[in-house]
Amino acid sequence: MMDTATKMKEDVQQAGRRIGENLAEGLGRAQEKMEERVRSGFAQTQGMMSTMNEQFGDFVREQPIVALAGAFVVGYLIARTARAFS
Repeated sequence: MMDTATKMKEDVQQAGRRIGENLAEGLGRAQEKMEERVRSGFAQTQGMMSTMNEQFGDFVREQPIVALAGAFVVGYLIARTARAFS
């Protein structure tokens, strides 16, 4: 009778350890995948921002008057909005 209880206790403890190990392994893999996705997303965003910066620079070099007028309009709208909330 004692051997059966001891054996059952050992089996339960071993199963608990296996579950803990599997859980830790699964969490580790999930964390690695999440980190990989974040790195990939950051690299993709960085590439898009670089492209947009190049395109904006090209636009300003090609049409400086239009770019200056656009900057003036945006500044004016921001100032009007700021005054409306003051």
